[in-house]
Amino acid sequence: MDSLILLFCSFISCVILVSLLFQFFNDRYLKSYNRKLLYVLLPIVSIAIVTPINMIMSPLLNLLANVTWIGFVSYFFYYEENDRKFMRIFESEALFMVIGVAEALGVFLIDLIMEIMQIIPQSTEIQKSIETAFSKIVLLFLYYAVFSRLWKKSFLRTKTQYILYLIMFLYSVVNVLIIAVISDRENPLILMVIVGSTIFANMYLLSFIKFSDERNYYRMQLEMMEQQEKLQYDKYEIQREKYKEAMAILHDVDKHMKMIEGLYQENLKREALNYTEQIRKMLQPLVPFRYTDNPVLNCLLSDKKRVADSSGISFKIEIDDVDISYMKPIDITTLFGNLIDNALEANKKCTEKKYIGLYIKEYNEMLSIRIENSVDKFVVIKNGRIDSNNEKRNGIGLLNIQKCVEDYLGSIIYKYTNQLLVCDIVLNRVDE
Repeated sequence: MDSLILLFCSFISCVILVSLLFQFFNDRYLKSYNRKLLYVLLPIVSIAIVTPINMIMSPLLNLLANVTWIGFVSYFFYYEENDRKFMRIFESEALFMVIGVAEALGVFLIDLIMEIMQIIPQSTEIQKSIETAFSKIVLLFLYYAVFSRLWKKSFLRTKTQYILYLIMFLYSVVNVLIIAVISDRENPLILMVIVGSTIFANMYLLSFIKFSDERNYYRMQLEMMEQQEKLQYDKYEIQREKYKEAMAILHDVDKHMKMIEGLYQENLKREALNYTEQIRKMLQPLVPFRYTDNPVLNCLLSDKKRVADSSGISFKIEIDDVDISYMKPIDITTLFGNLIDNALEANKKCTEKKYIGLYIKEYNEMLSIRIENSVDKFVVIKNGRIDSNNEKRNGIGLLNIQKCVEDYLGSIIYKYTNQLLVCDIVLNRVDE
């Protein structure tokens, strides 16, 4: 029975170690071969090789085998676009060391807890099983809640997800302590089954939460792209309407010219001037006001100014002689379109002062953007960000703004003052 418990503990340890390392490989690197079966068999073969070596209970041999195996797999079966072979091996070996420290921490904690609670296992083998279970639970919690976040920072995470991690961890700890208490009254084989079930259930549920994180991230990315497409489509619709208006005027331009000529021939100069003024007013909306040399931003600001005027919103625009040629047209539309749309949306709720101000300046190749708008109620700002619970409607728009700012190595700060929401953005020149 003692040998069986030892085999069980070694097997569990190797399965968890191999699973986490291959998750790291797959998340961090690219696969060298397009053979799905190969990457299914590779973890199985690794477990079959490492487990017997682990059972010998020689720390030096165990360390040497794992270091060799990890280096071999990371070097020959995975790669990176920038081809950092030795750095890839170093990162993999460093993670293995961190895993070892996490497991040692788990063993230390459970021994300390059992000592405080005066829980004495029936045998050394049962204590080994309890230590294995607790150390693996600590390792899994740290890997999914902390370690994996270091190389997958882009995924969106919420407080709820971290609370779920903590609840699962505490639940598993209670299970292990219960196992330790009843260890002297139950068959060791039954305890092994309970321990194994607890560890693998924990690993499955944590993997499921990780999968949910990734799914939410990609769903958010899709919504952000859809929102960008909508902005582009709205811009296209506005230009299409302008084109129709222009074509309608051009269609009757001959009639208008003859009418003006006729009025002059009849010496009706005042009437001719009035008619000319009417034609000018018809053409004025079709010609964008020149706010900047950038045609995309110029058209966008002209359209948004027209919307603001029709809604009774005072829209002040001040732009210095700035160069934004390094910005992609889609980024210009996304950034300024979202900023102004959010400001317009906020002004619609205001009953008194309706105001939007846009100020763009340039300092040493850094673009400074400030947009301020009236709001109908107090806006909660935390650490320079709009509180997520306070702004739900424009959540995707805010994320798109944040992404654009990050793409240009910039910063964004919100603040609320005197019934005005102020957004200050600084962008750096990023040349292709």
